[in-house]
Amino acid sequence: MAAAQQHPPVGTVSYPPIQTGLTVTDFLDTSRPLVKSKKDPTRCEGPKFVDESEQERRRIARSQKKVINAVKTSKINGQRVNERRYLKAQYEFEREKRLAEKTIYHKEKTHEWQLRLQNSPFLVDLAGDAERVEEEMYVREMEEKRRQRRADSKKRKIKNEIIIKALSEVPVLEQARKQKKQLLEQEKRERALRDIQRVEAVQERKARDLDTLQRDRNDHLENRAMQKGMPPISPGGASE
Repeated sequence: MAAAQQHPPVGTVSYPPIQTGLTVTDFLDTSRPLVKSKKDPTRCEGPKFVDESEQERRRIARSQKKVINAVKTSKINGQRVNERRYLKAQYEFEREKRLAEKTIYHKEKTHEWQLRLQNSPFLVDLAGDAERVEEEMYVREMEEKRRQRRADSKKRKIKNEIIIKALSEVPVLEQARKQKKQLLEQEKRERALRDIQRVEAVQERKARDLDTLQRDRNDHLENRAMQKGMPPISPGGASE
């Protein structure tokens, strides 16, 4: 395409005429210019190599090239976006596939272990059983308290009835109490009389024993006196 399109020449360059009479020293002397300019040194202007039509053409060519490059870039970006979408969809599909496989595997293993452990004693809910036992014990305790309250109420009722009946039979009870008191006093008197009789019998036995002992002693002393030829001792002198 570049070979087929022919561009006009940019411009022409004009050189100054060859100067004669120059030597090597003239070229080596830096203070002397090689070409003498005919223009004012304060207004340095270079030659114009490109005209305005060429500049416009170049601007149009640059804009066209920018448009072409933008179209190519958009196409490449579109392709990249499509590739990213395809790869993303593929990754999402693979991820969903792995999740589905993992879920199926988990379900299969769970079912397998449920079949293995269906008769295991560890499947019993110990916490639930403990709560159930506590609840049963609480209900049993409340029932026992209600039964105890009913029994206490029944006992109080019977006691009140007995008290009322006893209060209604006060004369009979008073007479029975007096009879019982008389019997107790009679028994107490009889017991005291028996004690007195027992004491008197003991004292009489002691006195009899003392008399027997005294007689035995006197007899013994008389026997000894008779053996020695002494007069017998009277009971009064012996007692003294």
